[in-house]
Amino acid sequence: MARVSVPFTEGHYYGEEKRPNTELAHNSLLACRRERNRKVEVADDMLGKQNNNDNNFQYICNSDQISPGQSASFTINDEGGSNKIALAVFNLDGVFYAISDVCIHKGGPLSKGTIKDNVVTCPWHGWKYSVKDGRSAHKGGDSVSSYPVKVLEGKVYVSPIPQAVGKKISKPHAAYQELDGAVKQHIRNTESSQVLPFNRDGATLRILGISTTNMNDKITPRKSTSESALEFALQYAKDKYSAETVMLKLRQLNIRHCEGYYSKDAKACIFPCSISEMDEEDQMIEIYDRVIIWADVVIVATPIRWGSASSLYYQMIQRMNCVQNQIITHNNYLIRDKVGAFIITGGQDNVQHVAGELLSFWSQLGFVFGKFPFTGWSRGWYAEDTENNVSDNAKSLAFRQDIMKTINGAIEMSRLIKKSRYDEKILNNSKPPSSLLPIRD
Repeated sequence: MARVSVPFTEGHYYGEEKRPNTELAHNSLLACRRERNRKVEVADDMLGKQNNNDNNFQYICNSDQISPGQSASFTINDEGGSNKIALAVFNLDGVFYAISDVCIHKGGPLSKGTIKDNVVTCPWHGWKYSVKDGRSAHKGGDSVSSYPVKVLEGKVYVSPIPQAVGKKISKPHAAYQELDGAVKQHIRNTESSQVLPFNRDGATLRILGISTTNMNDKITPRKSTSESALEFALQYAKDKYSAETVMLKLRQLNIRHCEGYYSKDAKACIFPCSISEMDEEDQMIEIYDRVIIWADVVIVATPIRWGSASSLYYQMIQRMNCVQNQIITHNNYLIRDKVGAFIITGGQDNVQHVAGELLSFWSQLGFVFGKFPFTGWSRGWYAEDTENNVSDNAKSLAFRQDIMKTINGAIEMSRLIKKSRYDEKILNNSKPPSSLLPIRD
């Protein structure tokens, strides 16, 4: 018969044989069982937590759906299941990574960006992030959230719980921030006013003149019929109406060309323009400030160049597409209670065509026009003696009378729209009734 070893207690003898302490043996067995159960409970708890973590992972695709060096966009539910998370998933030599698909700058789709050296560049404005952890590719830059990825049996899973949360750190330069804040405050003030003040600091109104003619002022300056006419118009407004006037000459401003962000995506064309945000030397900010905030009346003067407005004019208005685009993308009307007018001169006749282009663009920005909204002067198709343009223009009394009519019409219209709150009535009455709004499930 096999003997079982159990603890003994010293001092207890029964005859010739040492007898076991049964109570102590029982307690020892119970202690062993409790320790074994505790270890099982700890293991089960750890396994449960692992299973819970595994349950957070959501299937997105098969691993062969994203080729090495490529990326794709997916959406998964957040941890609570109430919101969607947009993901950009990358395959780097067979290893999968997931970061937010939404660029923290202005929302560009990172899944459509270019990938180089494990860094993705946003296709909208060039923000860069590591595809491995969402961090900025340079010190002090913004980051996006990154998410854990697992691949099991050829299937890719992503957890909605970020392993690193993105942060916006960088800020635009001071002039850009000031303009952005000033425009927003200007719109708030305009919307809250019952009657817009027409008198400001003793000046009846503010008139901005924009000269779009080009020349070399330093080496070979010349006289310009369009700019001379604009100078006359501003002086007339100042003398007759005590207006405060400013002339901006585009040739003296450092304005970069439009880079076509609107062509990438309407939402990529932001206001203030992203070029002004990234380039502190870009002076388009002054145009935005004067046109949107400062001026009551804007007069644009242009020469005729091969039947069209000047090249500098087109360079400016292409950069003003972001003003009009705010209406499309954000239902945000930046031009409020503004009147436009135009002066068009040229050696060859095509005044009506140029005027039509100018009226079309500025009306789409939100400008209104008074009686005789443009003044034109031309010497005709066969006037090749362009050296006489300035002298002939200076002799034209009718041209100056027409300029005065244009200024009078613009100023009177400015008074009318401010007094009647014309813009606000149009915008408020244009809101669709609830019966026409789309039904949402």
